Amino acid sequence: MTAGNERIHFRIESFITDADYRSADEAIEDAMNIALLSAHPDAAKARELARAAAVREANTRRGAPTVAARRAGLRHRVMSIASIVLGALAVGTGALSPRTGSASITLQQGALVAGLIAVAAVAIMIWLEPLRSSGELWGSNLPARLYLFFAVLWIGFAGSIVAFRWKEVDRYQPWPVMIGLLLFLASGIAALILWRQGRRADRSGRRSGRAYVLRGLVDNADAPLIFEALDQWWAVTGPRVSSSDEKTFVETYREVLAYLARMGLIDPSQERKAARRNSFVEWKERRP
Repeated sequence: MTAGNERIHFRIESFITDADYRSADEAIEDAMNIALLSAHPDAAKARELARAAAVREANTRRGAPTVAARRAGLRHRVMSIASIVLGALAVGTGALSPRTGSASITLQQGALVAGLIAVAAVAIMIWLEPLRSSGELWGSNLPARLYLFFAVLWIGFAGSIVAFRWKEVDRYQPWPVMIGLLLFLASGIAALILWRQGRRADRSGRRSGRAYVLRGLVDNADAPLIFEALDQWWAVTGPRVSSSDEKTFVETYREVLAYLARMGLIDPSQERKAARRNSFVEWKERRP
């Protein structure tokens, strides 16, 4: 699989994960939309701009203040990955020194640095949580239970040092280690709070399905306006983009169907039947 195909496959997985299909027919009907957005990232960005513009217009009609929603970009996703790496690195740095003392950095030297790394990791998580909980960051692919994992990891690490390795601490200068462990504990408590808040956001369903399409809308009574605006976007963009590189579009469409079948959302006979489709004319936004 080429790098380009891997990126398309990742986008297919992301879109389908966020879709919340209620039936096989609904999934099959949406397959051509998923194929176009997966094969053409620029089209996906344009659809999001059209959706956001429709939401702003609907809110303006209601007299609601127009608030620019935070959008997730490459730097946010890079920082999200960095926070996970830092969270694991913090424990690794603090645990580098075995009792033999053969490591290049000892617990005495590394505990404070490790604690600061944990603080940096959780600070990034706090900064990105509004984007994660709204689905802007990774859709529904980044669950709040990740925070629980780091909370247990950091608090557990601090407890293990006190319980099993306190003899390695310099009794005359214990402060670097004590401060480092306090930073681990504080980071763990912050991660626990994030987990509790994030779990509510995950359970609300705001990161997928209909709520994800309508995010930012003040009054859900205006939902038909959003879907009508997206229908108009699809009616223009769908035929134009799919015909610009028909081979890639059809191949991606079949890959979407194959993925739906692997996930058990459609059965093999439905996949085969849908794959024989050779007309893509009814472009419109799916109503979750």
